[in-house]
Amino acid sequence: MTARTVVHFEIPANDLPRLARFYEVCFGWTFTKVPAPGMEYWLIATGPQGRTLRGGMYPRMHEDDRPRNFVGVEDIDAAIRAFTGAGGTEVVGKREVPGQGWTFIGNDPEGNAIALFQPAGSNRPARRRARGRKPPRASARRARPRRRRASASRRSRA
Repeated sequence: MTARTVVHFEIPANDLPRLARFYEVCFGWTFTKVPAPGMEYWLIATGPQGRTLRGGMYPRMHEDDRPRNFVGVEDIDAAIRAFTGAGGTEVVGKREVPGQGWTFIGNDPEGNAIALFQPAGSNRPARRRARGRKPPRASARRARPRRRRASASRRSRA
């Protein structure tokens, strides 16, 4: 089995500005409020660009709403089958996050919330190139007029 890694986390909050300030002071995390249809959502950056685990914070939906980690998967349908087959239970079924990908939220056998995330476009088959051929250089992709080699008759006249 291929190891999967945490790619995102979410924290529910009763008072978003107060909790954001707490994490900013304690850990130096930064928060950005983003437009999300139908809900308030804040993105969290836990470190410098390219070296951060991204997270999100949203208004607590119910009393039992707890933080959760999202594990990155290539095929969410296969990952859901593996999750439930190993004893996990569904909390929120597979749903699309427009422009981002697909999620599924469940509980592990101990009742801990865990989510699966398949990024948009990750289930597409990879393009394959002919064996032994290198991809064209960026400059070679532009249409360039080819130089013609002089024919033997033209070379002999010179």
